[in-house]
Amino acid sequence: MTKESFPSRKGIRKIFSRKVIGLLIILLASLLFLTGFYSSTNQNQSISAEEQERFRNEIVEKYVKELEKDGYENITYKTSAIIEFSEKNHIQINMTRQPGESLDDMIIKRYDYYATYYKVVIGEKNYLFKNEDSAKTFIQNINKYDNNQYSIDKIKKLIKNETSQNEINDIIDIKKQEYEKKKAEEEARRKAAEERAKKQQSTTNNSSSSQSVAELQSYAHNLVINTYGWSEYDFECLVKLWNRESGWNPNAHNKSSGAHGVPQSLPASKMASEGADYYTNGYTQIRWGLKYIKNRYGSPSGAWAHSQRTGWY
Repeated sequence: MTKESFPSRKGIRKIFSRKVIGLLIILLASLLFLTGFYSSTNQNQSISAEEQERFRNEIVEKYVKELEKDGYENITYKTSAIIEFSEKNHIQINMTRQPGESLDDMIIKRYDYYATYYKVVIGEKNYLFKNEDSAKTFIQNINKYDNNQYSIDKIKKLIKNETSQNEINDIIDIKKQEYEKKKAEEEARRKAAEERAKKQQSTTNNSSSSQSVAELQSYAHNLVINTYGWSEYDFECLVKLWNRESGWNPNAHNKSSGAHGVPQSLPASKMASEGADYYTNGYTQIRWGLKYIKNRYGSPSGAWAHSQRTGWY
C-alpha cells in the first residue's frame, strides 16, 4: 500500500469532529425533547387538578342548592372533620365508592355543611328550626298552655340537626297536660273555697237565727241604759223603731233600697266598722245602729220622732 492510501492526520481530525458534532446535536435534541415532554406532562397534571377542583365545586354547589330548596338558610361548607383530621394526622382513610354510591355522593360526603338555625330554649332543651316562622309558630303553640316569654336565637349548626316533629308534639303535649292539671287544681281549690264559704255562711246564719228577738232586745237594752245612759223611754222608742224597720231580724233585706239588718243600714257595708260578721250578726248590727242614732239624732226617741214624721230615719 502506498503512502497515499492512508488518510492524513488532518483528515482523521475532520472525520472525528463531524462525529462528535453529530452526537452533540443528537444529545441536545434528546434533552430538548425530554424537557418539552416533562413540561407538557406537568402542565397536563396541573390542568387536570384544576378541572377536578372545578368538578367538585360544581357538585357541592348543586347539593347546596338542593339544601336551600329543603328550607336551610345561609349554608356554608368545609372539608369534613373526619377528612381534615385524617389529613392533619397523615391517616389514610378509605374513600372508595360504596356499592350503589354515585360519584356525586362520594364527593358530597367529603364536606360538612352548616346552616342557620333558629333556637328556642324550653327548660334545659334546645328546639331547632330551619326558619324563623317555624320557631314563632312553635312558641305560639306552647303559649296556649303557658304565659312564659320565649326568645328566638340564631345559631350555626350542621345540617339535619333540626328538631323532629315528634319532639315538638311531645313538648306541646307535656305543656298541655301541665296546663290542664293546673286548671283542675285551681277549679278544685275554687270549689273547696265555695264549700267553706257555704259552711261558714250556714254557721253564721244558724248563729244569727239562734239570736232570738228577746235576746237581741235584751242586748240593746243593756247598751241603751248602761252604755249610753239613755232612759227606758228611749229603749221603748228603739223597740218600736226597729220593729217597723226590720222586726229585729238580722237578715232583713230591702230589695229595692238595699238596706239591711236590724237597723236597716244603707248600704249594709257601713256596719263593717263594728265587725266582719256585720251581714248576719244581730249584735254587731245593734252596736252600729245605736252609734248611728246617737250621731244623727242624739237618742232613740229623737230617731223615732223623725221616723214618725217622715217614715224613715
